[in-house]
Amino acid sequence: MRLGRQFPPRLGKQSGEGRDCRRFPAVLISRQRGPQRLPSALSRRGGLRNRSPGRWIIGRVQRRTVLSTQRLTLTTWIEEDLGELALLHSDPETMRYVRLGRPESREESRDLLASYLREQADRGWTKWRVADQRGRLVGRAGFGGHGRDRELGYTIRRDMWGQGVASEIAQALVRWHREHNGTAPRMRLLAYAALENLPSRRVLEKADLVFTGHAEHNGMNCAIYELPGEP
Repeated sequence: MRLGRQFPPRLGKQSGEGRDCRRFPAVLISRQRGPQRLPSALSRRGGLRNRSPGRWIIGRVQRRTVLSTQRLTLTTWIEEDLGELALLHSDPETMRYVRLGRPESREESRDLLASYLREQADRGWTKWRVADQRGRLVGRAGFGGHGRDRELGYTIRRDMWGQGVASEIAQALVRWHREHNGTAPRMRLLAYAALENLPSRRVLEKADLVFTGHAEHNGMNCAIYELPGEP
């Protein structure tokens, strides 16, 4: 089946934590048989790429609020967020200590967004979109997988640095992790920060993570932090 173009409805009002925030439509693709899943990448012309023609059907997915703080809202992603994410990842200074330590192309951001959509569908958590009270992108923050544990991470728009945004997000994410950690054994919460990135290390310490050592991570010599008492 060919993917048809979808047009957004009128925006809905924000309805509080744990509820739909703004009702932007996106495309959710599922198999006609078997469990729902997302394909591996977004297409270049909009929509989601189907590597097995004729085996996907169109559904709908909407942006949902994950958590809110005094100034910020973390939500799930939709396909239309690609432009914002690509702009965030194109800034050299913002990306200095993030991922591979360099600006990333739109195609790399496309693949990253597709991975966020898959992770949210598969396990219910990922690195989420961070927005201010007007809905503008501030950055991305949340969790990556680290074996069977979680790794805390955040990337904040450069013009928002020095305003306590990273600390506000990190502390809220630590609370979310504690409230959504019902596995047995419980998942640990880890974080990495480049040894010379002192502002980020202070953010982690303010969020109650403790320094446990250092190791190479994504080609950088990093300090390792862990939330104590997890299992």
